[in-house]
Amino acid sequence: MEKNSGEVKKPDITMFFPAYNEEKNIPIIIKSAEDVLKKFSNRHEILIVVYEGSKDNSISAVREIEKKNKNVRLVLQQKSDKGVGAAIRLGFRTAKYPYIFYADSDNQFDVNEFEKFMPYLNDYDVIAGYRLKRNDPLSRIITSKVYNSIVKVIFGVRERDLDCAFRLVRKKFVDETRFICRTGLATTELLAKARKKGCRIKQIGVNHYPRKFGQPVFEGKVLNLPKFSVVVELLREMKLLHKDLKNYRKQQVINNKYNSN
Repeated sequence: MEKNSGEVKKPDITMFFPAYNEEKNIPIIIKSAEDVLKKFSNRHEILIVVYEGSKDNSISAVREIEKKNKNVRLVLQQKSDKGVGAAIRLGFRTAKYPYIFYADSDNQFDVNEFEKFMPYLNDYDVIAGYRLKRNDPLSRIITSKVYNSIVKVIFGVRERDLDCAFRLVRKKFVDETRFICRTGLATTELLAKARKKGCRIKQIGVNHYPRKFGQPVFEGKVLNLPKFSVVVELLREMKLLHKDLKNYRKQQVINNKYNSN
């Protein structure tokens, strides 16, 4: 937030929420976001990024609310561009305000906890939430811990709970950064590239709640473990991201040499 003649000016904020088969969750998340943004923003927009392959009425649910609320906008994610990482990229590209917040649309987070981010808006480029206590099946919690340990080593990130989707980023950072991940690895990619660029990162603990409506799309029917196809795609993207970050480091060295001459 900026100060203007002794007064605090509220920021302009975009909130977006990727959605796939979240028909029952969408009205709830929009209402929560609208309540928060009315309190903390000057101008705002709420984007619901819905995958075209959704098999329920998610698209219709957003369109009905869109007719009544000018701050709400449906963003369609094409079938040919599937993946939660692709949805996050689309949200970044579509957002028009200087502060961009995104979270899952399954209502396992309380958007009201966005208030915790407000005191740090001016001082950080990325504010990353982490789950204080994860309310998921034990098998998913274990899988997440293994995943976090692996990607921390591979990509050199230090933040906790890398797959937590409750974050605020500056539009300037996302506009200057090329994101390549289509899978859930996108949440790690964001932090890894923010670190490489020397961005200021703040971590804040947030509460996590059980899912009330809908089903996770990345898990099989056995013990809530990730689908084999999801694991294969994730490993493929890890290889691509590792190469991409390596090339980024080389470019940074070249730029530093050029700037010092």
